[in-house]
Amino acid sequence: MSRELLELAASRNDVEDRSDDKLLGKIYAPEILRDLDRLRISYDELYSGFDSDESRLLWLGITSILRSCSFAGTAQWQYVLPNKRKSNAKIPFDAFNSFCTILLDDSFRIEIEQWHKKSRVINSDARNPFVSLDGEFDLVVTSPPYPNNYDYADATRIEMTFWQEVEGWKDLQTTVRKYLMRSCSQHAAAEHLKLEVLLSDKLLDPIRDEITAVCEQLAEVRLTKGGKKTYHTMIAAYFLDLANVFMNLRPVMSRGSLMCFVIGDSAPYGVHVQADKWLAALAMAAGFKDYNFEKLRDRNVKWDNRVHKVPLHEGNLWIKG
Repeated sequence: MSRELLELAASRNDVEDRSDDKLLGKIYAPEILRDLDRLRISYDELYSGFDSDESRLLWLGITSILRSCSFAGTAQWQYVLPNKRKSNAKIPFDAFNSFCTILLDDSFRIEIEQWHKKSRVINSDARNPFVSLDGEFDLVVTSPPYPNNYDYADATRIEMTFWQEVEGWKDLQTTVRKYLMRSCSQHAAAEHLKLEVLLSDKLLDPIRDEITAVCEQLAEVRLTKGGKKTYHTMIAAYFLDLANVFMNLRPVMSRGSLMCFVIGDSAPYGVHVQADKWLAALAMAAGFKDYNFEKLRDRNVKWDNRVHKVPLHEGNLWIKG
């Protein structure tokens, strides 16, 4: 299938010039973008409407090479950095062929080791109740978004623009961001969240006094700032989302289970948000038995141009069931 796709892509001359695209034109040489579009159009022609393991893997192959073929700073999960140049941008057809070779090797290994008999994939959102999984898990290892650290929707902008699923940054709210944890101010602003409604939820009772004081302070400080960012509602929504996560994880965790949450605190507008302390309190309220926080490193200590000097850290929040 990959050979058929490559042969069709190499033979076609019906690709429209997209070098004037506001994003793609800034990060791809015209001939590179043209070859990538040859792959995209050929994939759509061959597999549009098909939903098979093979077609999904070929889609993944094209998607996975988009950043490595750009001359701009586009490391995995990184915001687009058009002014940062890479010296080793890859050639699309070669990169896709290399991906397929790796995929073939992995497929042989998966078959030999029989991964399908040793694992199960559950597509779910931990903010919602799990169905028929009571007590099935004894370990959770996860790193939820840090509050106000990264817009994960923006990390998809190259790929979704290339596949013509979005036309610009604003489209990310309806196509991606609304499904994610509310961890960035862009998300909170787009949803027009109401602070009093968020804080009235009983799930926040264990941290009510502290989170209310912080959110109200942020609501005041934002009025003195040019951007007036909605950190106050984002923080309330973030901890409400994770309170729901803990409530839904408790029934599916076995007695004596262990969870590791890799987390970091933050200080939007210089107001400290004690993530490890508050998340531990929410976990205990959900029915978990004990916790300890293992600091891994200090944050906000390297850069002279940092906007505040609140000492931050990140580490492992260990939660016992």
